[in-house]
This record gives sequence, C-alpha cells and structure tokens, in this order.
Amino acid sequence: MAGLALSGLVLLSPDLTLAPIHAGDIQVTGAPVDIAAEPGRTARGRVRLPDGGLPAPTTAPAPVPVDRPGTIDARQFVAALEAARSLGAAAGVSFAAVRDGEVVWSGGAGRHRASSTEIDADDPLVIGSLTKTFVAATVLQLVEEGRLSLSDSVRDLLPAQTTLSPKITIRQLLDHTSGLADVFNDTTRLGLEEQPERAWTPAEVMKTLHAPWYKPGEGWAYANTNYFLLGLVIERVTGSTLADELTRRFLGPLGLESTRLLTSAPDDGGPLAPAWTTIFWASGAMTAYATDLARWGDALYGGRVVNDGSSAEMRRFNSHEYGLGLQRIEVPGAVGEGHTGLLNTYTSMLLHLPEQDVTLALLVNRSHVDLGGMLAARPANGPSLLELLGVKRATPVVDD
Repeated sequence: MAGLALSGLVLLSPDLTLAPIHAGDIQVTGAPVDIAAEPGRTARGRVRLPDGGLPAPTTAPAPVPVDRPGTIDARQFVAALEAARSLGAAAGVSFAAVRDGEVVWSGGAGRHRASSTEIDADDPLVIGSLTKTFVAATVLQLVEEGRLSLSDSVRDLLPAQTTLSPKITIRQLLDHTSGLADVFNDTTRLGLEEQPERAWTPAEVMKTLHAPWYKPGEGWAYANTNYFLLGLVIERVTGSTLADELTRRFLGPLGLESTRLLTSAPDDGGPLAPAWTTIFWASGAMTAYATDLARWGDALYGGRVVNDGSSAEMRRFNSHEYGLGLQRIEVPGAVGEGHTGLLNTYTSMLLHLPEQDVTLALLVNRSHVDLGGMLAARPANGPSLLELLGVKRATPVVDD
C-alpha cells in the first residue's frame, strides 16, 4: 500500500470528508472539490489539531477557565465564536455545545456564502463525514439485533457487488481496513465538475473504483467507499431506504428535525447538487443544525444510542486512532473523540470531551480550515470556545 506519514496532520485520501488542518480553499471549474492527497496515502497517529501555524499569542491577559462553567455569559460565547470565524477566514460558522442532553450554548457568526443572510446554530449546513457516525450507529444497532455480524462478508450481503473480495468484512468497512479505493477518483471528479446535476446510481459509482490499495485487513486508508457500501448493506438488511432507517432509528426518536440525508430529487432543496449527493451519499451527504448535531453526539457518546458492547467496539481504536465510525481527536488543551468532515465547501467537527463532559459541534462554510485553532481562538481579553467549556490549556490565539 502506498503510504505517507505526516506528523500532526489529518491527511486525506481523496475522501473530501476528513477535515484537514491548514490550507486555503481549493476549487475547480464547475463544482468545488477539495483534494489533499493521492490515492492510497494514509494518516498516521492521532488526529491532531496542532498549535503550530497559528497566529502568535498577544500579551492580553489570559482568562481563568473553570472545570465546569456555571453561569453562561452569552456575550463571551458570541465574541469567541466571532474570533473563531475570523481565524478560519470563513464567511460563516455555527456552533453548539451540549451537556447531559441540555444545550450549554449555541449560536452563529457571519453569513451564508452565497448571500448576506446571517448564519446561526439553527441553519442547516453540510456535515460531510459526520454522516459516518449515523451510518456506523445503524450498523451497530443491526448487530445488536442479530441481523448482522461484524465478521460478515460484505460480498455475501451484497452479491451484486461481484468485484468485491469475499474477505472484506463489515468491521473492515467500519474501520477503513478493507483496502478499497475511494469513490472520489478521476471519473467521479469529472462528473462533479462537468455534470453536477446528474444523479449517479450505486452501480455507476462502484464501477469507477480503481484497484484496491491493499489486501483486506493488511493496511489502513480512509475511503468513502467503505461507508457507501455500508449504506447499501443497511438497505439490503432492513428492506428500507437509508434515509428512512436513519429517521426511524435516530432522527425521529431524538427529535433531530433538521438532520437529513440529502437526495437527488429535483425538489430536495439541499445545498448539494445531485452528483454530490449520489456519489458521496452514505459517506457524507447529510445536513444538520449545529444544535441537533451536538445533541446527537451527546446521545451517541453518552451511551444512549448503542449498548455497552457496541460502545466498546466503537472505541477499539487502531494505530491510526480510528475505531468504528469514531476518531480520537486532539485539540489544544484536550483529547476527545468524534469525527471531522470535509465536503465541497463545508468543514465540520463533532467532538465529545470526556473530561469536561461536553459535546460540541462546529460547522464552517469554508473548506480546509484549522478547526482546532478556531476552537482555541481568543478575542481580545476574552476566553476561547474551548476555555468557556472548561478546557484549561487552550492555545492562546487572539483575534485582533
């Protein structure tokens, strides 16, 4: 397997969904596409959002963070979020934090990319690979119900996928050890650029795959193909659409009314063109409010979505700090778990901080932003978002 170790970076195989660290917008004629690596290259070590590369701290007095803030000062959150937006050079951002099912604070800063309309935490934005958290939870519930096993052969479950190795298992799709090449390749990229309004069938998407990057179970490389196939498995096992299954299991019961899987229907009204929604589908084509997303993470990582056995399986991190639809993520001053996302011109993060007992969602309408730096960005004489949530050692980044 081709490999490249980049210490301290989230390195993308061409997935367009795991969020990178420091880069400007990369766009192509027609539909915008974000690219950060060659096929087969992999990440190494913890998904770390480093201190380096950020603006130098000023001599402004540092705030004194607390372990678990009591009184919420909305003005401080507003200032910290604007500092985050400024550091990310984004048109707009939305943010929410939830603890024990209750919203600590939520809000927005800036505007939507295509208009002057202000953005807030109740505006749906594309969440990219955070979609994988919903798909993984569905698969784990199916395992709990005895309808799937993590050791099941994907080929047996999807007999129409004749090019798949019979050795690829459900677990290998969940933790990206299948060896399958990514659905984003020369052919699909051309489709995104030249015919963004054309919907692709699953068969058409799978037909574009390059040769496997390595044999099943013999390496690790993040590939959207894995979760695209898991979407097909869910539909085959349940007999319902992925969208309906997500609604029945999670979105309805948890009241996540803003969260949905985008479709290629002409009346969908979503922010992604049909080529995007059908090529990335179960791997990244969802939208959500920051508030609903944080509530989802609070339920998932708080053990209210899957049982203890499934939670333990989900947290069996490999040497690349990836579990079953779960990343270990380091931000300035804290280590947590969750997922990052990058699709089209949207970057996102869902992060649970166990020490602070808080789950946060950060949605940004710009590609390739420094998510860790944004969370640690301080306005003049004020605390960062991380410090407001009880993180004591957040990097002192100050927005002038």
